[in-house]
Amino acid sequence: MRILKILKRMLCNEDGYAAIPYIVMAVGTAVSAYGQYSSARAQEKAYDFNAQIAEADATAERKKAVYEEGQARLRLRQLIGTQRTLYAKAGVDLSSGSPLLVLADTAARGEEDLEMIRWGGDVSVARKRNEATLARFYGSTARKTGTISAFGTGVSGLAQARIGYAGRNN
Repeated sequence: MRILKILKRMLCNEDGYAAIPYIVMAVGTAVSAYGQYSSARAQEKAYDFNAQIAEADATAERKKAVYEEGQARLRLRQLIGTQRTLYAKAGVDLSSGSPLLVLADTAARGEEDLEMIRWGGDVSVARKRNEATLARFYGSTARKTGTISAFGTGVSGLAQARIGYAGRNN
């Protein structure tokens, strides 16, 4: 409302047409400020979209790790079963001695492999979630920076237009 009152005063005096370049300058400033603000919002939306993709990737990485762990567990059971079958077929007692140690070592190494698969999945999920967090941070920063820039452009441009018009009337 205040701007409209200023424009009315500028145009309703005897030298009103002289104000037109300053009005155009003010309008141009407003358009520029709005463009900066809109650009910042678009950047924020793009970063937010990237964050959503990273979150979906994190979910996929978790599912992949669970699947790979299940497959590795199945292969471990099959390997231990094959070892038991071969020992039994050879007539070896599985309850003591070397056969028992071999089966225990196979199981221990298999569990280490399963732990590494879980760890690798956790690392991949954490990496993707960090990407999402960083993208959201960048989006928030872009929005704040764009809003501040738009405000600065608006204030500076309107001040220049007002000073130019006031200087013309002195």
